[in-house]
Amino acid sequence: MSSRTSRPSLSRDRPEEAVRLTILSQAGELLAGTLDRRRLAALASQLIVPRLADWVALFPPPGFQGGADHSNVSSSPAAEHLWHREERRLDALAAALADWRPPPTGGIHHTGAEWPVPVASPFGQALPIPLTARGAALGTLVLGGPGKGGFGGATLTLAVELAARIAAALDNARLYAEQLEIVRGLQRSLLPPTLPQIDGLDIGVVYEAASNSDGVHVGGDFYDVFPITPKVWGFAVGDVCGTGPEAAALTGLARHSLRLLAREGRSPVSVVERLNQAVLEEGELAGDAGRFITLLYGEVEPRPDGSAQLVMVCAGHPLPLILRQDGTVRAAANPQALLGVLPEPALYAEDVELGAGEVLLVYTDGASERRNGRRMLGDEGVAAALAGCSGMTAAGVVARVRQAVADFGSSGTRDDLALLAVRASRS
Repeated sequence: MSSRTSRPSLSRDRPEEAVRLTILSQAGELLAGTLDRRRLAALASQLIVPRLADWVALFPPPGFQGGADHSNVSSSPAAEHLWHREERRLDALAAALADWRPPPTGGIHHTGAEWPVPVASPFGQALPIPLTARGAALGTLVLGGPGKGGFGGATLTLAVELAARIAAALDNARLYAEQLEIVRGLQRSLLPPTLPQIDGLDIGVVYEAASNSDGVHVGGDFYDVFPITPKVWGFAVGDVCGTGPEAAALTGLARHSLRLLAREGRSPVSVVERLNQAVLEEGELAGDAGRFITLLYGEVEPRPDGSAQLVMVCAGHPLPLILRQDGTVRAAANPQALLGVLPEPALYAEDVELGAGEVLLVYTDGASERRNGRRMLGDEGVAAALAGCSGMTAAGVVARVRQAVADFGSSGTRDDLALLAVRASRS
């Protein structure tokens, strides 16, 4: 009968190593789960206190302001996060460190003078460890109150290893914040900054980009309201196939082309036909013929009696709805070919008169295709929501419809949502 060689137990034979591996494993799990700098600081505190220190402080890099790192600013900000093993002493810690800053530190090496060394602080002995990742300074982690053993040996090594993992997590959070700001800036550039004030018209808008797992998303829906002549205003709601940079480029092309073409004095049909050509040409240049746009483009002229005259082209878009004075709702246009598919679609304009107090609602399929399990809200659901908006302002109409869409589905918004309400009113 063969004998087996027993494997030594790490926890019995090398307890310090087992503790080290456990802490580092927990650090990996905790820190990898968030991209928010403030939450990372709180999680780091839980890893360090009270295992390695009595208190911890995280100091941001010079010039760090509100989540942005302005490297051209030399100011050294106060600690952005503090924690003490005894919560009742947290206020005293904050007061003691209010005007204190950790001394400048160089790179971390296991040999030489640059290896982190304890320093005196207003709250006792402290160990400042610079947080760096890929050459970027991300702040300084300060551990305080090491106890009888002091900061040395295995404690020092583990603190440095933890700091490296914290720095890597902070770097990911920094990159995410930069990417998110770029995406938000791009999204803002694709939408009008404000709605115009138009005599005889009341305009309301709701826009929501789809939510996703990382929150970084450029929507394909867009809207616009702009002057064509002193008496005539253009309006549009569109939906570009897809998301991301390619969809954003096409969104920008569509929105700005509509303004330019309309101001050339073209008819609504000519405006949409020329945009269709531009979309096709853009697809050929990019080598991507699968891009298309659904669009509701219209022109509106308010009248002195409080009514308004509209001319619209509905190119593959959900049909706009009109809320009449008697509370009835009906489609205000007929479906036509979407843009970016046919070189010469048979497009035509439709005239609609909006009586005083009546509302035109234009929406994207983020509203009608909202799901709850296997059920879909549909155009009928949007119409039902609109039917309950008699007497409301345009802002109230889009808010009510948006709430109906949100209430229908229990999950977050999985598609972009754009709602535009135009209400005829006396000046």
